[in-house]
Amino acid sequence: NAMAYEPSTSEIIDIFDGKKDLKNKVIRAVGEANERFREDALRMLRAVRLACELGFVVADETAKAIAQNATLIKEISAERIRDEFLKMIESPEPMSGLALTQKLGLLKHIIPELEEGIGCKQNSDHTYEVFEHLLRALQHSATRKWEREVRLAALFHDIGKPRTREWLKEKSDYTFYGHDVIGAKMAKNMLG
Repeated sequence: NAMAYEPSTSEIIDIFDGKKDLKNKVIRAVGEANERFREDALRMLRAVRLACELGFVVADETAKAIAQNATLIKEISAERIRDEFLKMIESPEPMSGLALTQKLGLLKHIIPELEEGIGCKQNSDHTYEVFEHLLRALQHSATRKWEREVRLAALFHDIGKPRTREWLKEKSDYTFYGHDVIGAKMAKNMLG
């Protein structure tokens, strides 16, 4: 949302109900959301990042507009996306940010390799499918306030599993031989 401060009168100018949204912890596009996102599609990712960084929620109409305009994110430079993505990773709640990014259709245009883990069950030693496992590992590192590099390593540590998963009849379980090598190559390509 948007508010302005007039220094000569010490007045807060609030024509879009920003104070109310701030009080209610809501991220809302100013004016018509579809227009704002067409002006600068990075605003969609920024809305999600601010929500997870500040512990806010994205207003329903803003979230709907993000989902409708998600493909526009492909028009944004990799550098601008990287900057928002890293801020999200360094936020207190990166798991919720990435989950929302996926739900709103942005993630498949930013890091489609992460979405390969959706619905990819792991072996009996694991509780969660690969996607959720990676998000939980990231959140664990954020909760511990670990550095950016550790958070990225946590997020990508098993990213190669969907591409290497095989069912072994004799073990009645999945294996992921070579997922570390494949995952390292994937991470290098994504981060390079």
